[in-house]
Amino acid sequence: MSSGEKMPTVTDQDVMSAKRIEEDSSVVLEKDTVTKIDSDLDVGALYANQLNGDSYSRKEEVSLRWRLDRRIMPIVMLNVILASCDKTSSSTGALYGLKTDCDLTGNRYSWVGSAFYFGYLVASLPAAWLLQRLPIAKFTVGCQLVWGIILIATGFVSNFPGLLALRILLGIFEAPIIPGNLIMIGMWYPRKEQALRLGIFYTGFAQLITGPVGYGVGYVTGTWFKPWRLFFWIIGSITIIWAFFISLVLPDSPVSAKFLSEREKAIIVDRMRADQIGIENKTWKWAQFREALLDVKTWLLVLFNLWVSIPNGGLTSFTPLIVNGLGYSSQRAALLTMPSGILETVSSYLCNGCVFLLVTRLPKYHPRGVIIIIGLIVGMIAAIFLYTLPLTALHNRLAALYVSYFYLGPYIVSLGFITANTAGHTKKVTVNALVFISYCVSNIIGPQFFKSNQAPLYPLGTGAILGAYVLSIITMCTYMAFCWHENQRRDKLDTAGGELAHQETDFKDLTDKENIHFRYVW
Repeated sequence: MSSGEKMPTVTDQDVMSAKRIEEDSSVVLEKDTVTKIDSDLDVGALYANQLNGDSYSRKEEVSLRWRLDRRIMPIVMLNVILASCDKTSSSTGALYGLKTDCDLTGNRYSWVGSAFYFGYLVASLPAAWLLQRLPIAKFTVGCQLVWGIILIATGFVSNFPGLLALRILLGIFEAPIIPGNLIMIGMWYPRKEQALRLGIFYTGFAQLITGPVGYGVGYVTGTWFKPWRLFFWIIGSITIIWAFFISLVLPDSPVSAKFLSEREKAIIVDRMRADQIGIENKTWKWAQFREALLDVKTWLLVLFNLWVSIPNGGLTSFTPLIVNGLGYSSQRAALLTMPSGILETVSSYLCNGCVFLLVTRLPKYHPRGVIIIIGLIVGMIAAIFLYTLPLTALHNRLAALYVSYFYLGPYIVSLGFITANTAGHTKKVTVNALVFISYCVSNIIGPQFFKSNQAPLYPLGTGAILGAYVLSIITMCTYMAFCWHENQRRDKLDTAGGELAHQETDFKDLTDKENIHFRYVW
């Protein structure tokens, strides 16, 4: 088919399945119609004018989306689960002699928890640059291989300086993983579909791995190594095996995906058109970098993540010790961390599922911020109970501890603002990096509120969590008001705001500020 010919419309009556469409030569894009594009443009420009919404059926679109879900979502989900297993591994190790063997006296264990985030913090901006410049899937695989090796090496360490150094290195090589997964979701799905998928891949299922493995290693006795060492070796080995697997199946972008036909790539690109965000651009643009630094929305998201991640910093490092301090054995404490993962997952699915349903059924409304605030209130109530209940209220304190993990759902919904409200690829990866820098700072600060001489109640730590929830709610309200005001301003200026296609801005890698047709969600 030549570039001058009109693409025939495909309806449900013409097409019985996506497979039949792909085989029909009258609707398949010829590969020779796809040529190289200016490096200043988004890679989606390669397919931007091949199809429009009338050129493929709803059935074909749904079939393709389901195919993407089966291919992409399990990979990004396990990427995040394994990253969570790895970064929280020291908390399980602490149940089986890690603190004694590595001389973690006083507040040294708190610094072990914080060390990971020092490495993460230092690597966040370089990782953002590399995520843009390098093929994202291959870069992710390389980082996973290295951090798996670091985890195995941790199983051989015997002193505080060595453990601290390895935890810092672990943070450096995990820094690209979650930002990279967010970018991948933004490449493959329009923003109305992102919330549900963010909830699916960012869960508390890591506890369902570390809990049983932690319980199992407790039976290893009479060997030259302690159970905590075996725990690190197992988790590190799983990570390396997984990295080899995804190196074979994860594409770098929709445009380079070998499992998609040319037509399917064009459909994916067309689905992204209305968002005015684009897919990817490999050219680093300093103007977009500066814009990210000067954007008020960037710093509101940074502040929100600073507050909302304080519970994560304290709870992930100290939950096993808090449970152990309530009178449970080390093995039972390892298992009793599992409900916290279940609560995180319920929170994630509930909050992001509600966003997806409301955005789909009521597209004119903006439910994200409201759902975030409701979720934070649930976590705040749990923190109040955790702060006020006496140590003798064993089961009530345990329940309050679990519900404190409800912060994860609101946190994940807020991460969606990075991909949904930021256009321009350099700006997007920069905002991503700044948000995760604040996440690191928060996780460095969080464990320091949990003083060893206050165990097992940790009143300062639970008080800090309560204060963090209050500040998070105030900051989110401010962010919502700013986005609402900016949309109102743009509605008055943009006479073509209701149109789906804008040839002057589509896939031009413009930022949200440069593109008058862009609208913010909140």
